[in-house]
Amino acid sequence: MDERRWAHYAFPIGSGASMRLTGLSVLLFLFLALGGAAAQPAPPGGAPVRDTANPEEGSGGAFSSLLEAVESGSRLLIEKMQPGEARDRVENPRFNSQESPRAAIMTFTEAMDLVGRGYEELGYQRALASLPAGASREDADTLYEVFLRLGPVSPATLPGPEQIEETGDTRYEFFPRGTDHLWVWQAVETSPRGEIAVLRQPGGHWLFSERTIAGADDLYEAMASLPPRFGDNDGGQYFLKVFAPLVEETGPAGWLGFVAVTVLGIALGYLFYKLMGRLAARIEENDHSLAASTLRGLGASGGLVLFTIAFTVAIGFLSLGPVLRPLRFSVPKFLLVIAVALLVISLIDVAAAFIRRHIDKEGSGHYDHMLVLIVRRILRTFIVVLVLLFVLQNMLGFNIGALIVGFGVIGLALSLAAQDSVKNLFGAVSIYVNRPFMIGDWIRFKGQWATYWGTVEDIKLQATKLRDLNGNYITLPNMLFIDREVENLSARGYIRREVNLTLPYRPDAREVERAMQALRDVFCDEEVVEDAGMEGREDEPHVSFPEFGEGWLIIRGYHWYFMGQNDEAQRDTQRGWFTYLDHCSLVNRKIVDLFGERNIEFAFPTQTIELIRGDDRA
Repeated sequence: MDERRWAHYAFPIGSGASMRLTGLSVLLFLFLALGGAAAQPAPPGGAPVRDTANPEEGSGGAFSSLLEAVESGSRLLIEKMQPGEARDRVENPRFNSQESPRAAIMTFTEAMDLVGRGYEELGYQRALASLPAGASREDADTLYEVFLRLGPVSPATLPGPEQIEETGDTRYEFFPRGTDHLWVWQAVETSPRGEIAVLRQPGGHWLFSERTIAGADDLYEAMASLPPRFGDNDGGQYFLKVFAPLVEETGPAGWLGFVAVTVLGIALGYLFYKLMGRLAARIEENDHSLAASTLRGLGASGGLVLFTIAFTVAIGFLSLGPVLRPLRFSVPKFLLVIAVALLVISLIDVAAAFIRRHIDKEGSGHYDHMLVLIVRRILRTFIVVLVLLFVLQNMLGFNIGALIVGFGVIGLALSLAAQDSVKNLFGAVSIYVNRPFMIGDWIRFKGQWATYWGTVEDIKLQATKLRDLNGNYITLPNMLFIDREVENLSARGYIRREVNLTLPYRPDAREVERAMQALRDVFCDEEVVEDAGMEGREDEPHVSFPEFGEGWLIIRGYHWYFMGQNDEAQRDTQRGWFTYLDHCSLVNRKIVDLFGERNIEFAFPTQTIELIRGDDRA
């Protein structure tokens, strides 16, 4: 029997191994639900590629084949659990006629599947019934090998008797069919020449064309480099083929060695991580925060490296089949990539801490701190995305180019729904460019329905986080800061206060002048001037008699409260709203005391009621 006929034969394995592996399929069933989507994407119109010819070609193929094996085992488990009897394809096949293109093609493929199961006479008999007169078993083998490389045939895509009756077609071409088989030309080096078509015969039945049989050899030679692509009807045989060596050939000593070395690796990695953490805590007590951060990052990555070394040794105790064997190298490589990524991220954090310390020494400003923060976040995100792309392409076998194109199409479809997200992103860019506020600033934001007062706790790419005076956590989308007013109270260098005093109406202006002089004396009081930070400044308090009130005279004064020297902003000093209120209390108290000492009265609302006797009216 030639190699091509042997290629599509099922892997023979006893029922005892099947029973032992059923339990393993239970454990892996949940894993399928979580990781089955990570299998290598299938070409259009087909099932995932199962490279049985060379399962060790790249770690991506290994992971893909492993997930397909788990999927096969899950189907086997489901078949065992579901009630009802399975259809006997030997005695009661689903397709066994040539009444339509669907029947002829499906009869041929299902019959050749029987040949692979050992029913050669019956299988070839049914398969040759769909081929033209004079076709041999070798022709059937060759044509079936082409079908295997094109992928599983779905009867739903083939025309049945009703469609043929409606259209009146006398020929149906299965290959090539436009974009359905475009992937074949992209995957093979030599363009395939030939066709697979069925023709309607004079008696009304359908058979493969003679041109199909004549060109089958050329088609197979062109597609020989493609791996066979089996469908869902493998009965769990692929699962058994993949995991049988692991269960049958690995003895108790091998499993014991695997578990022991793996546990030892976990223990060593954890101890190294804890040791670096304790050492970092001791160093941090001596004000060496940079070295402490470096040790913590080294502890996480170094602990993972120790576990990787132990796991690489442990997996050598297992007997792995050709599909699982590449995992001996791909899994340690994956763990090392994660370890390096953790180390790089920790170094980014150390560099950011070093730059922040330099900024604090140089006094460069708070905006530099915010810039360091956003650059640190961008670099960390870039490293994570880079590792994710590496895993997808090199471990799971994804086509990154196709994946990016797919995301582009999805992004175009969701562009309208994502308008607010894009606006928020531009709002974040506007905040970082225009710098209306920074982290730690106290701001007042006028929203559509309310005014928010709070301290900026974080500025993310989509929203800004505020903490108000009541301790509430407020999240504001960044797009609101593009066209709304934001008052940065932490950026102010001083507060100008207006004081209005009222005096009772008197016909003597000297009383007004005495009150104005008393208010000037309060503003120029030595304690008030020192508390307001007015020493050496040209900004003098101002007192005036600007207007008459309805029932009193109004005296208005202005004085200043500075946050610091040399035009320092509020964020750069220890002063703020509450220290300003304390200053106001000081000034008001001195006004009351001084006006009392100088016997200057304050006006207050009064109402006079005049009573008149009735006799006086006459």
